Amino acid sequence: MNFIGVDIGGTSVKVGIVSSEGVLLARAQQEIDARHPEAIVDLCVSLSHQCATDANLEWSEVAGLGVGCPGQVSNGVLVAAANFVCWNNVPLEALLRERIGVPSLLVNDADAAVAAEHWVGAASHVKNFVMITLGTGVGFGVVNDDKIIAGGTGMIEGGHIIVVPNGRPCGCTQKGCLERYSSASAVIEQAKLKAIDPSLTTILSEKKVDDITAKDVFDAADAGDQVSIDLIAEVADYLGFACVNFCRILDPEMIVLSGGLAEAGEGFIQQIRDAYTKYTWTKLPNPVVIEKASVGYDSGIIGAAAFAYKASKIN
Repeated sequence: MNFIGVDIGGTSVKVGIVSSEGVLLARAQQEIDARHPEAIVDLCVSLSHQCATDANLEWSEVAGLGVGCPGQVSNGVLVAAANFVCWNNVPLEALLRERIGVPSLLVNDADAAVAAEHWVGAASHVKNFVMITLGTGVGFGVVNDDKIIAGGTGMIEGGHIIVVPNGRPCGCTQKGCLERYSSASAVIEQAKLKAIDPSLTTILSEKKVDDITAKDVFDAADAGDQVSIDLIAEVADYLGFACVNFCRILDPEMIVLSGGLAEAGEGFIQQIRDAYTKYTWTKLPNPVVIEKASVGYDSGIIGAAAFAYKASKIN
């Protein structure tokens, strides 16, 4: 059988048809015009049927639908989402099930990305792993004994562990969170400060400060810019330090790194591994493997479909 995966983002909806082997058969994407729930549901339904047609499938060959959405999810209800301020306690799962006519399941989008890596990605061969998403913030997911762990309130937030007591202020109201030291936004913030520091000599100062990106920092480091090299080393060091703490608490077999910073290249991943080795116990019988995520751009689609696939096996 086949399953629909829906990834609702802040600016677009992505939908795909995924086989029971985790193969993406067809996909469609459309920018969001109207943001009220009914319009999004309409878009999900139309794109789902479009994908089935593109994959040359009869609707009877679709066994279920999974939808990943940012925000707090509870029992099929989107309780709240920062990207959709008017969406409070929206029964999105039931709305989709009623309209699309197949079993439907609503999950958090971060959990969907974790599920994709567990189903067909870098962590498909392990039962216990941690996934760290290095984007604008630092996302975090945990799989233990083949199950995604949500915690008591669904608020496991590895990006908000304290790595520097009384450190940089964070949007969560704490100080010194990992997110303020190892996210793309943290890299950009520090790069801008260094670019305008008259005591430093850096390629970054040649750019318009407001236009500096994380990629600019990595490019400058590749060009031999010592300020950028040191900044990236600092970011990797904090990540390695955090990974050690995650491992002491959760005892995973693997740590999977995803998101924009993880795409910076094997050199950056190796720096994180080296920092992990520096801070961890020297003698471990089964050392933790740190790898880059492999599913890529459509992980939200594939992960949402993975939830639907697993639900069909249970039911």
